[in-house]
Amino acid sequence: MKNITTAILLIFSLKLCAQKMLIDQNGLKQGQWQDFYEDGSIKYKGTFKDGVEQGLWKFYYNTGELKATKEFFHEGRAAATHIYYKNGNIRASGLYVNKMKDSTWNYFNEDSILILSEQYKEGELHGLRKTFYETGEIYIIKQWNEGLEEGKFYQYYINGKLSIKATYKKGTLDGVYISYNPDGSIFFEGYYENGIRKGELKYYNDSEK
Repeated sequence: MKNITTAILLIFSLKLCAQKMLIDQNGLKQGQWQDFYEDGSIKYKGTFKDGVEQGLWKFYYNTGELKATKEFFHEGRAAATHIYYKNGNIRASGLYVNKMKDSTWNYFNEDSILILSEQYKEGELHGLRKTFYETGEIYIIKQWNEGLEEGKFYQYYINGKLSIKATYKKGTLDGVYISYNPDGSIFFEGYYENGIRKGELKYYNDSEK
């Protein structure tokens, strides 16, 4: 009987919350809005004005921890976004413009170490993309242009020495490709055109270093 009463009260509470979520005569969302998981825990909450998100919105895991925040500005067209692990540490941060990723996005592991940083333009990778080892050392630096790899590519050993140097053009390898040994000497080099290797790889032995 107690469980039935609790369930009825929960349903009644959710109905009251739903009644507060207003859609005006023009079909536009207004005021405070929130949604819930099936167990009644809050899923998100935020405010609309004339159908546009306003100010700070909060999103939650179904276990109650804060999952993400979005701070809307520029009349709702942009949102500064932070995403969190359940332990409260930051997982990712960046900007949405017109609901697409824009500018710099950073991603962190559960120890709050930066593991990825990438730049976007209108939802596509555009600019530098940096990948890091789990311990924070730089691993790969790559350039992107409107969603395609374009420009220099660098890969590093965990000690910071260069491992690979190459060039991309319109998403494919194009140009000299050099692989290095951990001591900085050249291991081999080759040449690519439109993603296809031209000729044989040239390997270097100790006498040629």
